Amino acid sequence: MRKFRDILGMLRLLYRLVYELIRNYRSLTDDLEHNFFVCKKICKKIVKSANIRLSTFEQDKLPTDKRFLLVPNHRCFFDVVFLLAASEQPISFVAAKELFNYPLLHRYLKSIRCICLDRYTKDITKLKASIAEIRSELSDHNLVLFPEGECSYHNKRMNKFKKGGFMGISGLNMEIVPAFIKIGQIRNIGRWMIPVGEVGIYIGDPFRVEDVSTKRMQAGEIASYAQKRVLELQEMAGE
Repeated sequence: MRKFRDILGMLRLLYRLVYELIRNYRSLTDDLEHNFFVCKKICKKIVKSANIRLSTFEQDKLPTDKRFLLVPNHRCFFDVVFLLAASEQPISFVAAKELFNYPLLHRYLKSIRCICLDRYTKDITKLKASIAEIRSELSDHNLVLFPEGECSYHNKRMNKFKKGGFMGISGLNMEIVPAFIKIGQIRNIGRWMIPVGEVGIYIGDPFRVEDVSTKRMQAGEIASYAQKRVLELQEMAGE
């Protein structure tokens, strides 16, 4: 019986999401901040429709005087919805290439200047282009990077942070902000994962690459340090 209710709940959420995407499609403009608040409004409705109790802790730690790279753990697709619903500042995402294959979603991703990343390519030229784009966008607006590269779903143990997104960021006037997304419970319906109950977003103290070491750090070292900081937030959150 619960499985049946979960399926109905998932279908209701998908319907609401598609409805809101279609309804607000024409309101998108060329203005990043405007488009962010359109996306935020949609995501807040989805959170409410899913009966999620969303809380954000220490959001005032997010820099307001310079750009930042937010690096949270990644449990499921809804992490993006939670971050958009909770953030008071415009943010964009380094998003998987597959997401850009959906015409309607593609328009929204582009509207907030998300970066398309092919996680599985071995083409060095494409990797360098993605790194250059991340560096360019960070000089202009805030980005969210999921360093695990993929969702951990039911496994609360984080995947190892990958170094790709941290390559080429040294020397930028921005800060790296660790974050931990705590999801009380996740139910699965086939390939779909639905968070239920309470969700908390814990923001940690920002750091700069040069704060970690006086020497020039490699991308792998930055990734490891960032994961250490996120794990500390996980422990603080009691998970």
